[in-house]
Amino acid sequence: MIWVIGWSMVVLGVLVFLPATVVAAIGVIIIVGHNALEPLVASIDSPSWLLRVLYAGGSFDAAGLHVVVLYTLIPWAGVMAAGYGFGAVMRMPADKRRRICLAIGIAAVALFIVLRASGIYGDPRPWTGGNPLGFVATTKYPASLLFLLMTLGPMLIAIPLLENARGRLAGWLTVFGRVPFFYYVLHIPTIHLVALLIAFIRTPGNVGWLIANHPMMPPPVPPGYMWSLGLLYLVTAIVVIALYFPCRWFARVKAGERRPWMRFV
Repeated sequence: MIWVIGWSMVVLGVLVFLPATVVAAIGVIIIVGHNALEPLVASIDSPSWLLRVLYAGGSFDAAGLHVVVLYTLIPWAGVMAAGYGFGAVMRMPADKRRRICLAIGIAAVALFIVLRASGIYGDPRPWTGGNPLGFVATTKYPASLLFLLMTLGPMLIAIPLLENARGRLAGWLTVFGRVPFFYYVLHIPTIHLVALLIAFIRTPGNVGWLIANHPMMPPPVPPGYMWSLGLLYLVTAIVVIALYFPCRWFARVKAGERRPWMRFV
């Protein structure tokens, strides 16, 4: 994810010379239209390394290294471009900003429901009514239109709803919002460490599964390893609470820092 954010910012560094509305339009076109490439890409027996980096994903060998591409440049460069154009909305007067956020967010969620239920377009992964959770099991690698609609849509709805949130809980959440990249870098190794500790206690014979080739080619889940939803939610809460304290410390460091690059961490 860090890799694709970096390259998307490189692409955005070229696009910023265009008007913000044009950049936003390019981003939306990529987000909405990229799934039309699926049949073409699927018809290619052996995609080149460039096609894998741009859209197909998978692996290739280069300079003696085995490179695995999980997050492809398309559509994430489109998301970055659309987000850049959306900055103009965030600078609008509060009432107008809230109306636009709600309108776009509700439209995105509604479009997701219609496209997912009909199966017309937007995700190569089929859905049937047999498993209700399958309705939201959309393709993330590469991120399909439906995956982006069901994640970005609710986020846009939440912006005006949370904009004036006050109180202790809002203050805690604000800490994470001030250092999002710092939190992102910390949470993955923290979660993995906690999972290893729990495996040593619950299923010591299955610890090796956690250090297999995830997420590209993981072996089958060992018997007895699967967590209950209760344990999953408990561990999630513990990790988030534990990371609050280093994030609060770094937020204070960042607030007093004058170097420009610190704004991105």
